[in-house]
Amino acid sequence: MRFNILLLGLVVLIFLAGCSSTSQLTTLKSNAENFENAGDHSQAFKAWKSYLDQTSIEEVTGAEFAKAAQTAYKAGQTEQAISWFDQARYKSFSSADMYQTLGAIYRNQDNISKELSALEYYTENYGTENSEVNTRLFSIYSEIDEFEKAENAWDEMSASEKNTENHLVNYLVINEKLENEAIADSVATEILKINPDQPDALERMAKKYYWAGQNRYDREMKAYEQNKTRKQYRILLEELDKVTADFKKALPYLKKLWKQNPGKEYAAYFANIYARFGNEEKAEYYKKYIKQ
Repeated sequence: MRFNILLLGLVVLIFLAGCSSTSQLTTLKSNAENFENAGDHSQAFKAWKSYLDQTSIEEVTGAEFAKAAQTAYKAGQTEQAISWFDQARYKSFSSADMYQTLGAIYRNQDNISKELSALEYYTENYGTENSEVNTRLFSIYSEIDEFEKAENAWDEMSASEKNTENHLVNYLVINEKLENEAIADSVATEILKINPDQPDALERMAKKYYWAGQNRYDREMKAYEQNKTRKQYRILLEELDKVTADFKKALPYLKKLWKQNPGKEYAAYFANIYARFGNEEKAEYYKKYIKQ
């Protein structure tokens, strides 16, 4: 009888200890959530860590690991955040916030490969309505020369993000690589409205008008050489007027580029233009730079 009473007492003590432990863990979890709601991420992280350290991993849900990971990230504990996110994934948990946060972590670590994987998983599983994600994907695709993917990401970006100089310059380069000439011209024009001295856009417009004039000149001179009639000569004169007009359009852009970077790169354009204008003095001036 006495043994049975002692055994019963031991069971009661174990039960009470278990209840106490469960209550303590519940308190730690509540504290973590309360600190988080109050914006105290550091204390929330400590509470989550205590809770997870004292709880069997089998009893922790994927959602809890993910919530703790978000707190760790906000508290600046990125490695712990990654570890807890990994545990969440191991338990088959997934959410949009989780993958967007992973993308942000890997971006801060300059790990573009893992960042890209996280953000692509986001769009594949949670849609393309998040402009912030789409904008970052556009920047990454531009950086790694995935031009067609960058073009698709551009279509999903917000109007305000599209209208920034940096993104427009990237979009200009992309359309030049994809040989979307009309779009590239339009983008260059939009860039120059924002920044009249932006060099990529200036170069695009300068070369557009210069080569329009030069190619027209070469084409019409060849046609005249092959058919030296009065009619062809009249056509040549009309076309040469258009050549002059194209060169005049190219000059303002070239002058800005020259001011930014004088030298051999743009000297040939000036020398040829002024030679066509019959201004030998200016043509010779720029030819000196070509020989340097």
